[in-house]
Amino acid sequence: MLALLLALQTAPIDQAAFLAGCWKQDLANGVVEEQWLAPGGGMMLGMSRTVRDGMARGWEFTRIQEADGRLTFVALPSGQAEGAFPLKSAGPGELVFENLAHDFPQRVIYRSQGPDGLLGRIEGEIDGKPRSVDFPYKRCAAGN
Repeated sequence: MLALLLALQTAPIDQAAFLAGCWKQDLANGVVEEQWLAPGGGMMLGMSRTVRDGMARGWEFTRIQEADGRLTFVALPSGQAEGAFPLKSAGPGELVFENLAHDFPQRVIYRSQGPDGLLGRIEGEIDGKPRSVDFPYKRCAAGN
């Protein structure tokens, strides 16, 4: 009974709280960084930057927001049109957002890899062929 009461008191956005913080993927010639603010006001705000060979090659502003008791991931990548991905499924430390009408990607997935690891994944189809890109992040060290 207590678990049911706690579940009813937990806001949907709290399912995404494991994303909060600074995340980094080191590349041979650069870095991918992703930063998420903690849940507040029914949403989380995020941003990312990809740097290769000393130059910013891509960026993205993101948010996860509650609407009608359901979460939606919204992305604005490198000046492209905004894309919205409703929550398809959620489990402890995992969120799967999906929009099959969107061009690549059609799915955005986040999986906790313990307190200092996070796997971001995008997947879908390009020209009818399945594609995916993984972003294995580590928590940023203090001051980074």
